[in-house]
Amino acid sequence: MSQYTAALETKLVEDIPSSMESAGADALLLERFQRGEDGALVELFDRHNRRLLIYCQKLLGSREQAKDITQELWMRVLRLRGSSQSVANPVGFFLKIARNLCLNHIEARRTHTPLDALSERAHPVADGGRSEMEELILASLERLSFEHREVLVLHIYCGYRLEEIAAMTGKSPEAIWKRASRARKELRTLVMRDSDH
Repeated sequence: MSQYTAALETKLVEDIPSSMESAGADALLLERFQRGEDGALVELFDRHNRRLLIYCQKLLGSREQAKDITQELWMRVLRLRGSSQSVANPVGFFLKIARNLCLNHIEARRTHTPLDALSERAHPVADGGRSEMEELILASLERLSFEHREVLVLHIYCGYRLEEIAAMTGKSPEAIWKRASRARKELRTLVMRDSDH
């Protein structure tokens, strides 16, 4: 196993049930919350907030911004209380909200980024808890296109299988497999090129 592969695999989310197995249970929980049962929303939060936070953090590159985004996501879910809107795939629904909020935030950041923030992002400070390879992977991940970064974050960091990502995003499994394959190849190229310098 290469140092690159080992660094990627150390960040997998473990011990979280497969979203395909829990989709029906999640839909029932959301429906129960819509009818007024607060505990159902708490259970949904406990089941999915960690992955949603990781997803947002890896897309945005900031834990604080990711916390803000996930808080906004749950505020939007709260607004479903009393609604008759049927959601067959709550995880896909949550990810769609998170993705749109992240894209909006990235766009706003792109048009309002101060110059001193750019220099900080260009030279991230290692937090002492990551290896050089992990730091290199994270820096390279930020340079991927949003679609490539997203599929790798969902698969590698959030622990979803490619078939689950396809179901959550409404894409075909073949399209997600191709996107993931291209993303891994592009990431590996960036990491290997940068590790030679």
